[in-house]
Amino acid sequence: MADGTNERTDFSIGGNELYALSALESAESHLAASAKASGKGDECRTPFAASFSAFLDWGEKASLIRPIEDFDFFQRNPDGHGDEHQAWFDEFSGRWYKSTYPNRFGLAWGRNGSATAGEYLTRLVLQNRYFADDIQLLSLVRCDEKLRVLTTQPHVPGEAALAAEIQGWFYAQGYKRLEIDNCVAWYRDLDNLLVADAHEGNVIRTPDGTLFAIDLNLIKPRGETLETLLSLLPFTHPSISK
Repeated sequence: MADGTNERTDFSIGGNELYALSALESAESHLAASAKASGKGDECRTPFAASFSAFLDWGEKASLIRPIEDFDFFQRNPDGHGDEHQAWFDEFSGRWYKSTYPNRFGLAWGRNGSATAGEYLTRLVLQNRYFADDIQLLSLVRCDEKLRVLTTQPHVPGEAALAAEIQGWFYAQGYKRLEIDNCVAWYRDLDNLLVADAHEGNVIRTPDGTLFAIDLNLIKPRGETLETLLSLLPFTHPSISK
């Protein structure tokens, strides 16, 4: 099995970064910059196609596109699966290897179908930043002429937290509860952070009683999404962090 460790390495494209980036941070930064550039005049491709193309471009430059045969665990049944990923546990490293489904990048916010590659990577970066996770981008895996994103993250021992515990945990951190399309979400205006999928299966109570969230769907809402969100809140901070 491939090694799950991934120290911070300089994955800069073009050599302009002032500090070393992890593969995940580098890819997310590259796709965010590409999205801004394509938005200034490229109307021939959908956002999904443009983001997909930019991801492949980054993967080739970073030498992280690898065939599925390089990873033995793909040959056995996954230890876990859901709507967005299949996952395999490695006892030696204590980490999960998680793969998206071919040519899909998790669930989109506010629309049906897949998120773009850029949206997916931003979500993972936000998970690490705000919820102290250690998600690492390992490879872009070629599978039958399609692409799967392979990441690793540490195993968190414990059991599913109760809904009341989760609610109290988010309130204690300054989040506001709201419902969007009949689903519970959490919003903190200090960071302009919108959180979904914080259900019992994605929040773990560790043996010492600490709650730890995994696999959340996170965005920094803008435009119409932000306007709709603010209209649902009883009170909002006058200054929204970008």
